Amino acid sequence: MPLSDASKISSTRLGTPLLITVLVLTMGLGAFPIVGTAVVATALANDLSMSLTMFGAGVAVNTAVGAVCAPPSGQFSDRYGGKWSCVLVLLSAGLGLLIVACATSVTGLMLGLLVAGYGQGACNPATNKLVAERAAKGRRGTMTGIKQSGVQLGILLGGFTLPALSIWFSWRLAIGLYAVLALVMAVVTACALPDSRVREINGTSGAYKTSAKTQLPRAVILLSFYALCMGCVVGGVGRYLVLFAENALAMSNVKAGIVAGLPGGLAIGTRILWAHWAEHRVTPSFALTTQSLLTALVMLMLLVAVGIGEWIMWPVAVLSAIGLNAWNAVAMLSVIIGVPPEQSGRASGRVVMGFMTGLTLGGFFTGLAVDATGGYETAWAGLLLLSLIAATLARRSGRVEEQGT
Repeated sequence: MPLSDASKISSTRLGTPLLITVLVLTMGLGAFPIVGTAVVATALANDLSMSLTMFGAGVAVNTAVGAVCAPPSGQFSDRYGGKWSCVLVLLSAGLGLLIVACATSVTGLMLGLLVAGYGQGACNPATNKLVAERAAKGRRGTMTGIKQSGVQLGILLGGFTLPALSIWFSWRLAIGLYAVLALVMAVVTACALPDSRVREINGTSGAYKTSAKTQLPRAVILLSFYALCMGCVVGGVGRYLVLFAENALAMSNVKAGIVAGLPGGLAIGTRILWAHWAEHRVTPSFALTTQSLLTALVMLMLLVAVGIGEWIMWPVAVLSAIGLNAWNAVAMLSVIIGVPPEQSGRASGRVVMGFMTGLTLGGFFTGLAVDATGGYETAWAGLLLLSLIAATLARRSGRVEEQGT
């Protein structure tokens, strides 16, 4: 079952609402289990008589499973195509959320987040494969930016809808509705989305067998380490920015929440713009270098924030939307346009494994540093260093690509 020629796929199909909906919802719902449970964490913890520490452990289980599943999910994408990979992601998210909604103990919560972990790690390889199959050159950047914005859209929708649904009904119903949405979308994708793979009579896949044995380009390996470093920064900042704003800068919970949520909303636009620019105006390596340097600037601002005052958190939020919250779109585009289509799934899985590993480690070690030192300075300094290392890796990746190795 070799891949069909992307150039032969109608551009009108690329623009169909169904394809865009599948890409956006696969990304948004694949990452939604930890987003949704975080929004209802207090009610969930009270209902299950669990500590927030145990809830944090459940989140770590989800991202750790995602890291482990990312490489094999990429191989599955290369073999069976983007359509069926997206179906699996949606099934994983739907079943995981359904288990969480029905959980009566910590064990049930852990099981649900574990099941959803596959979708967490596989959503990028699956959607990257779909873009590589369907999108013509010149349109991959915009399509990648749109589908990567699905994660931010999920965060926004979860933040707006889950609290209200939890108050009016219950957190179980709120989570359950998103579970049903994921499962329904899996059925719609399986039945309605055309398969972009050409089936052969003998049922074998020579292209897949060849790609599975071919060594990935050095640039992909460097990009994986870049994702590891940036994942650590995302994990640390994402989990502790609100606490830092409240405890170290004496900001109100409302202000701190806006500072933490603003970059996600703005990143819906910045991810699309960065991905478009990286395909048409600058190289992906230049874009990634710029984004990691902007992230380093954000970490420097956080490092001096206590001495300057809370006002600095607003430019921090804007710069985060441009760099820290947008680099993933460029990284995924770099994989899509930088490797042969038959390797895009496997390459995506390797990069996502780096990111998910960093996401898991970043939050843990940031909290450890804060507890050990009694402040955030050491943690922010460490994340600043990782941002600079990421910039170096991105530049090196660009040179390797120029050399064609």
